[in-house]
Amino acid sequence: MGIGEAEAFSERLKRELLALEAANVHAILESEPLIDEVLQGLEAATNCVDDMDEWLGIFNVKLRHMREDIESIETRNNKLEMQSVNNKSLIEELDKLLERLRVPSEYAACLTGGSFDEDRMLQNIEACEWLTGALRGLEVPNLDPTYANMRAVKEKRAELEKLKSTFVRRASEFLRNYFASLVDFMIADKSYFSQRGQLKRPDHADLRYKCRTYARLLQHLKSLDKNCLGPLRKAYCSSLNLLLRREAREFANELRASTKASRNPTVWLEPSTGSGQNVNAADTSTVSEAYAKMLTIFIPLLVDESSFFAHFMCFEVPALVPPGGIVNGNKPGYDDDDDLGILDIDDNDSKTGKNSAELAALNESLQNLLDGIQEDFYAVVDWAYKIDPLRCISMHGITERYLSGQKADAAGFVRLLLGDLESRISMQFSRFVDEACHQIEKNERNVRQMGVLSYIPRFATLATRMEQYIQGQSRDLVDQAYTKFVSIMFVTLEKISQTDPKYADIFLLENYAAFQNSLYDLANVVPTLAKFYHQASEAYEQACTRHISVIIYFQFERLFQFAKKIEDLMYTITPEEVDKSIGAMYKKLQKNLTSEELLPSLWDKCKKEFLDKYESFAQLVAKIYPTETIPSAAEMRDLLAPM
Repeated sequence: MGIGEAEAFSERLKRELLALEAANVHAILESEPLIDEVLQGLEAATNCVDDMDEWLGIFNVKLRHMREDIESIETRNNKLEMQSVNNKSLIEELDKLLERLRVPSEYAACLTGGSFDEDRMLQNIEACEWLTGALRGLEVPNLDPTYANMRAVKEKRAELEKLKSTFVRRASEFLRNYFASLVDFMIADKSYFSQRGQLKRPDHADLRYKCRTYARLLQHLKSLDKNCLGPLRKAYCSSLNLLLRREAREFANELRASTKASRNPTVWLEPSTGSGQNVNAADTSTVSEAYAKMLTIFIPLLVDESSFFAHFMCFEVPALVPPGGIVNGNKPGYDDDDDLGILDIDDNDSKTGKNSAELAALNESLQNLLDGIQEDFYAVVDWAYKIDPLRCISMHGITERYLSGQKADAAGFVRLLLGDLESRISMQFSRFVDEACHQIEKNERNVRQMGVLSYIPRFATLATRMEQYIQGQSRDLVDQAYTKFVSIMFVTLEKISQTDPKYADIFLLENYAAFQNSLYDLANVVPTLAKFYHQASEAYEQACTRHISVIIYFQFERLFQFAKKIEDLMYTITPEEVDKSIGAMYKKLQKNLTSEELLPSLWDKCKKEFLDKYESFAQLVAKIYPTETIPSAAEMRDLLAPM
């Protein structure tokens, strides 16, 4: 069949299919036994499948349970493994914590009962460093916050605190006794101090060397307990104060005993009845030199002691004097022992910024360290004043020079000492000035004074002497004394001149002239005296003028009285004033009359009397001043006629 016969082909296939099905059915019917056997096999197979399905369900349940059990076992196993890891880590952490909490027996023994001898200081320092580190190790954030509240940590911290307090107490007690024993040993040995015929410069090198042995220990004590430094500082100050005062007292006593100087008179300006008074002062320069030597020895020593104390006792302040620095304005430091050669323990201690609270505490301690030593300086000042009061001027300059050199904040007490010395010197000099002024005022008691007062030339001598003693900043002190002296001198001079007015001016001019003559050279170089020189010059000129006027007037009294009268009469009257005066004269006459009929006769008499007087006046003027023209008597008569 061709390709276009599809339908026929389809029909053919259907017929063949039906034939095959019929043949199959026929074949099946012929094989029924076989079918039964197949059906039995299928039924048996079906039963086996059902049994298999039931067993598979059972196995599935069991497997599910086993899977769940396995998962549970795996979970528990994982947890056990994690717990094992955690336990291992915990054991390691606990081992570390226990190691941190462990107190080495050698350190515990050293902290609680070890010796503080010099050869044992290394062990003590190591124990301190361990204790400091252990205490910091038990503090947050160095310690995990979760450990901080553990009972074992708290107990161990309490144990360490007890170790700390025990060590601080023992070390503080040792150092207090050690400071006292060092000073007692030095005080007991007289060779440390000035003796008769020998001035001894204080030497604290050995003392500081021994103290530096324990400088590191003090640093650790500060780190462990800052409060323990207060009593230690007081103990050190108390002990060393005894030594410093003893050294200053012995030195000052021997300094005064070994200085030879003649005592100068303290009476310079007192009035005397004799021809003069010897005011030639002896050379007392050794007095000023002795005072300067006292400052040269002790001021650098006190500054160095202050610096050493500030560093040794762990004050957080800037350095007082840098190595090789200036301590008195022109001389190097006493020594460099204030450098302890130690490092700061913690970062906070390394700050060099000014701490006002620390400075206040330091200056309070320095007050305890050096208080009382000023009395020996005062004794030298008073001794020098008794020998020569004018030496206060040079001592003031010396003190001012040292005072200007003290710039460091921590040397506060030394500046206070120098300031008190300066005040003491100024007070003594003021006492001398007041006594001299009182001597000047005694001149008022003499009722009759003639010639130049004795204090005028003596003041010139005194001023010359004072100028020789000026050093540095003592210029102001001397100028103030000049002002007080000269003011009192001039006031007293004026008061004395009033006791006899007849001779007042000649008395004043003689004394003011003597003042100028005696101070001419000094006034050219001293501005303050130049001011008073000019004041005396003006007073002199005024007294001269008054005195010359009196002499001239005494000899030509009548002449100048006449001249005075002429001056009084020399004035000009204008015609208008004449007319006005005549009218006023008439009105005054009219005013005082109550009877009008008397007025004409009285007015005629008044005109006649006036004309007579005027005619006399005109004749006198013509005689004295022939060239002067005035209205004549006839003209005046014609002027009065109409009235």
